Amino acid sequence: MAKQIVIEKTKIGDHPSTYRFTFDEDGIQKSGFVIFFDNAYYVYRNECQHLPVELDWQENEFLDDENNFIVCATHGAIYEPSTGHCVNGPCQGSFLKKIEFIEDLDKIVINI
Repeated sequence: MAKQIVIEKTKIGDHPSTYRFTFDEDGIQKSGFVIFFDNAYYVYRNECQHLPVELDWQENEFLDDENNFIVCATHGAIYEPSTGHCVNGPCQGSFLKKIEFIEDLDKIVINI
Protein backbone atom coordinates (compact mmCIF):
# COMPACT_ATOMS: atom_id res chain seq x y z
CA MET A 1 0.00 0.00 0.00
CA ALA A 2 1.36 3.42 -0.96
CA LYS A 3 2.18 5.92 1.72
CA GLN A 4 0.94 9.45 1.26
CA ILE A 5 3.12 12.40 2.22
CA VAL A 6 1.40 15.78 2.37
CA ILE A 7 3.57 18.90 2.40
CA GLU A 8 2.03 22.31 2.92
CA LYS A 9 3.36 24.78 0.34
CA THR A 10 4.07 27.28 3.13
CA LYS A 11 6.82 24.89 4.36
CA ILE A 12 8.57 25.04 0.99
CA GLY A 13 8.96 28.81 0.79
CA ASP A 14 9.52 31.28 -2.03
CA HIS A 15 11.44 30.90 -5.26
CA PRO A 16 13.79 29.15 -5.30
CA SER A 17 13.52 26.86 -2.31
CA THR A 18 13.54 23.21 -1.29
CA TYR A 19 11.91 20.97 1.29
CA ARG A 20 13.42 17.63 2.28
CA PHE A 21 11.23 14.70 3.37
CA THR A 22 11.84 11.09 4.34
CA PHE A 23 10.02 7.88 3.54
CA ASP A 24 10.37 4.16 4.13
CA GLU A 25 11.14 1.89 1.18
CA ASP A 26 11.27 -1.82 1.93
CA GLY A 27 12.30 -1.09 5.51
CA ILE A 28 15.05 1.35 4.50
CA GLN A 29 14.84 5.04 5.30
CA LYS A 30 15.14 7.14 2.10
CA SER A 31 14.72 10.82 1.39
CA GLY A 32 13.42 13.04 -1.34
CA PHE A 33 12.90 16.74 -1.84
CA VAL A 34 10.48 19.21 -3.33
CA ILE A 35 11.95 22.14 -5.19
CA PHE A 36 10.04 25.29 -6.10
CA PHE A 37 11.81 26.79 -9.10
CA ASP A 38 10.60 29.20 -11.81
CA ASN A 39 7.10 29.18 -10.28
CA ALA A 40 6.72 25.39 -10.55
CA TYR A 41 7.15 22.44 -8.19
CA TYR A 42 9.30 19.37 -8.88
CA VAL A 43 9.89 16.33 -6.66
CA TYR A 44 12.99 14.11 -6.81
CA ARG A 45 14.63 11.31 -4.87
CA ASN A 46 17.54 12.64 -2.86
CA GLU A 47 20.12 10.49 -4.61
CA CYS A 48 23.01 11.42 -6.88
CA GLN A 49 23.11 9.51 -10.15
CA HIS A 50 26.90 9.03 -9.95
CA LEU A 51 26.87 7.02 -6.71
CA PRO A 52 23.87 6.35 -4.44
CA VAL A 53 24.56 9.11 -1.91
CA GLU A 54 22.27 11.93 -0.80
CA LEU A 55 22.77 15.20 -2.62
CA ASP A 56 22.65 17.54 0.37
CA TRP A 57 25.73 17.69 2.62
CA GLN A 58 23.80 19.76 5.13
CA GLU A 59 20.14 18.87 5.43
CA ASN A 60 17.96 20.63 2.85
CA GLU A 61 20.89 22.43 1.19
CA PHE A 62 20.46 21.41 -2.45
CA LEU A 63 21.10 24.57 -4.47
CA ASP A 64 24.30 26.25 -5.65
CA ASP A 65 25.27 29.69 -4.35
CA GLU A 66 23.34 31.45 -7.12
CA ASN A 67 20.22 29.25 -6.61
CA ASN A 68 20.27 28.19 -10.27
CA PHE A 69 21.14 24.48 -10.03
CA ILE A 70 20.83 21.46 -7.76
CA VAL A 71 24.31 20.35 -6.71
CA CYS A 72 25.60 17.08 -5.29
CA ALA A 73 27.67 18.14 -2.29
CA THR A 74 29.79 14.96 -2.54
CA HIS A 75 30.69 14.81 -6.24
CA GLY A 76 29.86 18.29 -7.53
CA ALA A 77 27.39 17.01 -10.12
CA ILE A 78 25.14 19.83 -11.34
CA TYR A 79 21.47 19.20 -12.17
CA GLU A 80 18.83 21.41 -13.81
CA PRO A 81 16.01 21.97 -11.28
CA SER A 82 13.16 21.72 -13.80
CA THR A 83 14.27 18.47 -15.47
CA GLY A 84 16.71 16.78 -13.09
CA HIS A 85 19.16 16.55 -16.01
CA CYS A 86 22.83 16.39 -14.97
CA VAL A 87 24.53 19.07 -17.06
CA ASN A 88 28.00 18.77 -15.53
CA GLY A 89 29.93 16.33 -13.37
CA PRO A 90 30.65 12.62 -13.20
CA CYS A 91 27.11 11.59 -14.18
CA GLN A 92 26.62 14.12 -16.98
CA GLY A 93 23.68 13.19 -19.20
CA SER A 94 21.77 11.23 -16.54
CA PHE A 95 18.66 12.41 -14.68
CA LEU A 96 17.57 12.58 -11.07
CA LYS A 97 14.75 10.14 -10.32
CA LYS A 98 11.42 11.96 -10.32
CA ILE A 99 8.75 11.23 -7.75
CA GLU A 100 5.17 11.57 -8.89
CA PHE A 101 3.04 14.09 -7.02
CA ILE A 102 -0.21 16.00 -7.17
CA GLU A 103 -0.21 19.75 -6.68
CA ASP A 104 -3.20 21.04 -4.77
CA LEU A 105 -4.06 24.66 -4.07
CA ASP A 106 -2.07 24.79 -0.82
CA LYS A 107 -0.16 21.50 -0.69
CA ILE A 108 1.93 18.92 -2.52
CA VAL A 109 0.69 15.33 -2.21
CA ILE A 110 3.26 12.58 -2.79
CA ASN A 111 2.37 8.88 -3.05
CA ILE A 112 5.34 6.64 -2.28
